[in-house]
Amino acid sequence: MIYFTFTSIQYNTQVQELAGSSMKISVVFNCAAVVIAVFVAIFIWYSNSFFTKKRKKEIALYSLLGIRKKQIGRMLFYENIVMGIAALICGIFIGGLLSKLFIMLLVKLMGFSADIVFMVSSKAILNTSIVFAVLFLATSIHGYRLIYRFKLIELFKAENLGEKEPKASIILSIGSVLFIGGGYLIYTKGLLLFGVLSVFITLILTVIGTFMLFSSLTLYIIKLAKKNKKRYYKGINMIGTSQMLYRIKASARTLATIAVLSATTLTAMEVSSSFYYDYSNTLEKGYAFTYALAGNDDTLYKKVEDTIAKHPNNKLLSSVDINFVKVNGTWPNVMKSNHTSPSNKTSFYMVSESKYNEIINAWGIKDKIKLNGADETVVFDPYYRKAFMNSYTGNTIIIDGKSIKIVDCKNYSLANNGMINEAIVVKDEVYNSYRKDDNVYRIKGYITANKKDSKDLTKELEGMIPKEFTKFNGDFIKFTSYYDQYVSGLSFSGVIIFIGAFLGLLFLVATGSIIFFKQLSEANEDKNRYKILRNIGVTNNEIRASIKKQIFMIFALPLAIGIMHSLVASTLLGKTINTNLTIPIILTISAYSIIYMIYYFLTVSSYYNIVNSKN
Repeated sequence: MIYFTFTSIQYNTQVQELAGSSMKISVVFNCAAVVIAVFVAIFIWYSNSFFTKKRKKEIALYSLLGIRKKQIGRMLFYENIVMGIAALICGIFIGGLLSKLFIMLLVKLMGFSADIVFMVSSKAILNTSIVFAVLFLATSIHGYRLIYRFKLIELFKAENLGEKEPKASIILSIGSVLFIGGGYLIYTKGLLLFGVLSVFITLILTVIGTFMLFSSLTLYIIKLAKKNKKRYYKGINMIGTSQMLYRIKASARTLATIAVLSATTLTAMEVSSSFYYDYSNTLEKGYAFTYALAGNDDTLYKKVEDTIAKHPNNKLLSSVDINFVKVNGTWPNVMKSNHTSPSNKTSFYMVSESKYNEIINAWGIKDKIKLNGADETVVFDPYYRKAFMNSYTGNTIIIDGKSIKIVDCKNYSLANNGMINEAIVVKDEVYNSYRKDDNVYRIKGYITANKKDSKDLTKELEGMIPKEFTKFNGDFIKFTSYYDQYVSGLSFSGVIIFIGAFLGLLFLVATGSIIFFKQLSEANEDKNRYKILRNIGVTNNEIRASIKKQIFMIFALPLAIGIMHSLVASTLLGKTINTNLTIPIILTISAYSIIYMIYYFLTVSSYYNIVNSKN
């Protein structure tokens, strides 16, 4: 159903028309569909193998009755094909019914307003049918071949064979902590030295450490818990602890996989939701002017102002004419990974203190600068990131042999993004001493009302502005508009959070289902053990309490490790993209945990009903 929904959006012409040229939405959803297909293939393969294993005694009985393996294999093949076709039909049918709802949700998240017409794409049906036909055919063939790999006696003993996992050891337990801790250290510190390579190193170390943690460290901790005699011999804790040891040992690989999947899902959801949550604040910092135009064409400026005047809904609130002075000098190199020169010879722009204060008055922000002398300056670097860069404060800028001390740094631009990079603010007399007729870069910024609702005005202005002004011309873009960035950015962030939410839901349902089915399978195996406990006087309340504790550990451990991994990943990502992820992280983890715990309560109830049934 989810895959069909994504392919429906991919082929939906209404969504493509709304998104326009701001982004290739079909490409984005096609990539997401590929991710879904790969994950679903793995999940179906795992589920098929798991359930086939649980039916090995049944298959052995067929063999004992004289039915040939070829006939049994054909039966399993047909079963999988029929279930696959049923799932395919149901998925397409439900996806078709809900497609309009999902598209309306996407359009809303993208910031558009449109009447969506109900339609079912034949291309989406064909695409989904082909992909899942291949998946179900492959798993059916796998099920057919599986029965040839076991002898009759092995099939009867299959349910008694646990997963072979390493025994708990101090070396592996310590190793798990070192691997995970080392991965975190490389990720947080090594990113400055190794760049993207550190992410792959961290991923490898963390995954290995997580598998070692579940296969050894958790077992070692449970064994240590046995030494607490007072607690160990209380009630039926002795039995519960022993069962917990077996459960985690038998499910170590599954739990580690779920922890890694949970970490990946949470991180993706946290980052994707942050784009949407903090988008307006981020955009305001980068595009404080509704429109900004560079050049010395006063006639063009007059046309722009006359055009704005024709749109009363977007009346002009203020404008600032800024003359930046281009200078050559030595700029401090503040990168933490810097192993070369502490400074670079480059060109940058200068503006006067009085003009800066005029700019922020127009923006309506309180961030005035008061320089104490001609030897002081404030740096403006829109690409400054504290996680990767040292402070500018205390360093010096050298212009024509004169040193100017940096007393502060601002991480935003004095014009709209793309129009100017680094700049400095100096005293008016210093600015005037460097200003010449041939080194002035003029930008005029306009602030209008209702800038989020300025489609018509923006379209009219873009029609009169030369096309080369909206592209990188030399070093900078010469014309920028808030509305264009708002629409394209909101569309992108809306698509990202939509995909992130659906993929997160898919991974959550899959991982929850894996634990759910595995626990219910163990419930059938443990049924006789709990029957013996009841016969020796253990009450149903004690049994239920013991089940709750055991299953809680099975659910809580991978969730806790997954949350820990995601917090480390998201925290540094937040610093990298200069976004506060606190609220998205809290909301994402809370929602994920709530849905995850619903699986927990459902599993406890189902498990108890199975072991308490008389059949």
